[in-house]
Amino acid sequence: MESPQLHVFMGKMPLQRSWFQSLVFIPFPWSRLRSALAGLGHTYFLVGLIVCVTIAYPIESARGNPTADDILKALPISDSKKRQVLNGQVVRWTTQESNNREIAVGIVMLMKANPENAAQLFRGAEGYQLIDAVTAHGVIPGKGTTADFANLILKPNGEKEATRYLDAKPGSALNLDSQEMAAFQTLKAQLKDNDGKQQAVETLIREHFLARLHAYQAKGLDGINPYSRSRNQKRLASKKIRLSVTANNITASLYPKFHEALVNYPKADMTGVEESFFWLNIEVFSRPLLVLVHRMLYQEGQTYLVSDRHFYTSHEYNSLQAVGGVWPKDEGALIVYLYRVSTDQVGGFGSSVKRPAARLLMGPYVEELFEKIRAQ
Repeated sequence: MESPQLHVFMGKMPLQRSWFQSLVFIPFPWSRLRSALAGLGHTYFLVGLIVCVTIAYPIESARGNPTADDILKALPISDSKKRQVLNGQVVRWTTQESNNREIAVGIVMLMKANPENAAQLFRGAEGYQLIDAVTAHGVIPGKGTTADFANLILKPNGEKEATRYLDAKPGSALNLDSQEMAAFQTLKAQLKDNDGKQQAVETLIREHFLARLHAYQAKGLDGINPYSRSRNQKRLASKKIRLSVTANNITASLYPKFHEALVNYPKADMTGVEESFFWLNIEVFSRPLLVLVHRMLYQEGQTYLVSDRHFYTSHEYNSLQAVGGVWPKDEGALIVYLYRVSTDQVGGFGSSVKRPAARLLMGPYVEELFEKIRAQ
């Protein structure tokens, strides 16, 4: 009996007039991965990116040292689905979300890959250059300064987006806290005309990004200020990310050091954990979607573990948490790419209908993307 419990959210497909398709695109350098894998001969590896996994079957290997076969056996898909994977098919499944504002979809397939090459792609931002919808991105070294956000501008339709910020009020149009909204209201009162309006808004956005970065670097999830919604409601991105991480049984049981970093960053022991920060500008529905990203990479033996966390997004979705791993395998490359995304778009009345519908609509786009990856 199939008991799907794995979650995926990745890829970039053409953006249409449906909100979920803005989330089908999550920047990950798969095109760069294809190039890196070219000419690697007959060396194969298991590449698995796992988030919030509830394993249906026990992993028999020693704690912290599961084999590729162990991982494949533990995946909560039916034996027939596993045979399809081993026969070269892209297998898609759905899973039960942890709350009514979450979307989860899963994909697994065989592919050639080198663990170090795959891990290397997470160390830099080169992959963002290969994604059309990413109009700009930047690496944030160390603690960051406002200069690191110099190229962060409101594009496309910057003047219209700047007006949204100046007119910001509690709701889902923008993800802002009460202090950020007050700052934009003050700026609006200070502006005498439209000249320089966009530049002034962009300057304030950069200041807010730096403040959010510093708060997160100092306090981790506890440093993420909530988004203000109507009727005095708030959205706690930190809560959704924490739910995603704490539900991840496989990292908690097999890789406790990495799991501790996910849960308790920055207080956890970060020895051996590589981390990097980025900002992104993603064009979604002719609007700039601004994102702050925290990546972590950890190696244990021949296994690489990766976390990709969107701890701030300006609209469309509230947060994203992906956790992954790379395990060597002789007979093939098994890729499992998994994400949980929190969004208001599927919450509220009718959520139990909207979430399955969103998964159903998203699935073919993700599956098509993986087919194209494998065809290269």
